[in-house]
Amino acid sequence: MWGIGATALATSLIGTIGTAAELGPDSLNPVATGAWRGAIGATGLLVLTTLRGQAPWRYRLPVRWVVLGAVGVAVSQLLFFEAMARTGVAVGTLVAIGVGPLAAGLMDWAAYRQRPDRHWLAGMVVAIVGVALLSGAAAEVVWSGVGLAVLAGCGIPCQGFAAQQLMRDRPLMTAMATVLSGGAVLMLPVTVTSVDTTLDSVASASTVLYLGLVTVMLAHSLWGAGLKRLTLSVAVVVGLLEPAVAATLAMTVLSEPVTVGLAVGICLVIAGVAVTSLSPVAGRSS
Repeated sequence: MWGIGATALATSLIGTIGTAAELGPDSLNPVATGAWRGAIGATGLLVLTTLRGQAPWRYRLPVRWVVLGAVGVAVSQLLFFEAMARTGVAVGTLVAIGVGPLAAGLMDWAAYRQRPDRHWLAGMVVAIVGVALLSGAAAEVVWSGVGLAVLAGCGIPCQGFAAQQLMRDRPLMTAMATVLSGGAVLMLPVTVTSVDTTLDSVASASTVLYLGLVTVMLAHSLWGAGLKRLTLSVAVVVGLLEPAVAATLAMTVLSEPVTVGLAVGICLVIAGVAVTSLSPVAGRSS
């Protein structure tokens, strides 16, 4: 249950991204914000692990896991925004978030021959139906955007799986710092070319600073604690709480209208995560 709690708290912090961006200045570019968010979060984890004597460079760096994690971070950060720009927020969010648990289940199955059980399947279906209600109806589907959303959705389980492999011989925060730093390096061109527009005011700088330190550094530290104790498929399903948290904040902080669909969607996501947590194979074996 500690793993479920840590992952749920991490997801709740990530769910504040939309509200923080909405309260921030309109001049912030979403893609540049994603790149800067990753860079600040990775830097924070590097500083923290260095102070603890657990810096990533003190351990061996398996190329395949570092590359898989880095690509997962960059893909999930950058392609998600492009997918939403092409096919809309509703479809882009639903596809990206819905694909994540499926990809994670397949990874667990392929790596550990651990077939999803009925609790995981039932919880995932209920939670995704809830996410569909939270996403709302879409007027148009652009298939290129759907394709990018699928890739973005696969990025999250890829970085989670890579972090789990790195945790075999190093502390969890070091593993997360390694994965996020690799992603920050891949996103460096976007970060460098957007310095003037992203850090042009105190409001912009404080927004990306919050997003980096809270929704990346702190949230991914908690997510790492969850990944160390849970199977990847269960951890990613718990991550479906993110749109529920985002919708709740939109209604309470941003004063967006409360609808029956949103209320039912939030309840279904919570119920789906609760059912998934009952899975007998939720915990990782040593």
